[in-house]
Amino acid sequence: MRPKFSVIVANWNGKQKLGDLLDRCLESVLKTKYDNFEVIFLDNGSTDGSYEYVCSKYPVKAVRNPRNLGGVGKNRGLEACDGEIVVLLDNDTVVDADWLEEPARLFEKPEIGIVQANLRLLAEPSVADSTGHCISVLGLPIENSFFREEPSQPTPIFAGKGAALFVRKDLFERLGGFDEDYFFYFEETDLCWRARLLGYEVYFSPRSVVLHKGSGTFKNGKLLFHRQKNTIASMIKCYEFRNLVLYLPLRLLFELASILFLLFRNPSLALSDVRALVWVLRNVRGLMRKRREIQKQRVVSDREL
Repeated sequence: MRPKFSVIVANWNGKQKLGDLLDRCLESVLKTKYDNFEVIFLDNGSTDGSYEYVCSKYPVKAVRNPRNLGGVGKNRGLEACDGEIVVLLDNDTVVDADWLEEPARLFEKPEIGIVQANLRLLAEPSVADSTGHCISVLGLPIENSFFREEPSQPTPIFAGKGAALFVRKDLFERLGGFDEDYFFYFEETDLCWRARLLGYEVYFSPRSVVLHKGSGTFKNGKLLFHRQKNTIASMIKCYEFRNLVLYLPLRLLFELASILFLLFRNPSLALSDVRALVWVLRNVRGLMRKRREIQKQRVVSDREL
């Protein structure tokens, strides 16, 4: 039996923000040629009528969060999933009809826990949006496309992008889903990092093609705030003690230098950076509690990663 996929399409005010792209997304998913999947429409407290619209028009399961919970709101869709593989899909995507075929074959290998689709730019499909990423020693994500050619065969990556991410349901449950302190940004990298510490592999699937509109810029102070606090939080949770002592001070020095630079260029962004550091200080106790639990279960060393 081939695995059953539970495709969670996450939405927040999709009709207002995306127009007909929301319809294109759902229609492309429902036209998938794979013979064993279901679609869960997860609404993040929309106020534009998109939840009611989708429920009345498309044959999908529907789950509604009472308010916008950001990217980690996808956790709430897990209870509705009947499949062995959970697919986390953003609503600004259009999928290829055969997008589930290669991931189904990859998940035949029990060591593979997470797979990222081949994300292409919606406006220019010949250009990669993401082929997966790694992180620097300071905990910051770096797209693989910056330094390596696009793989033509399935290949291991450090972490995948959450716009189209496949996760074994039992692994997702074991990890406790996304860290709900993150709201959005880096939550999928943190999930992949924790999965890899348990010995699972993360793969890029070149034949699982998903077109992605994408959005977001670091001119946005809210995005910068979550980026900084989340990446530092993952360093605290996931690094071995030696590397935490080595790299966390360097990261904090880097942030202080960034704040000084931004004070003269964009004071509002400097304030967002300061707020991120304050958040980390206020939540150190909780982060250390999470760290103890993660380190207790790890079976892979930082050197291996």
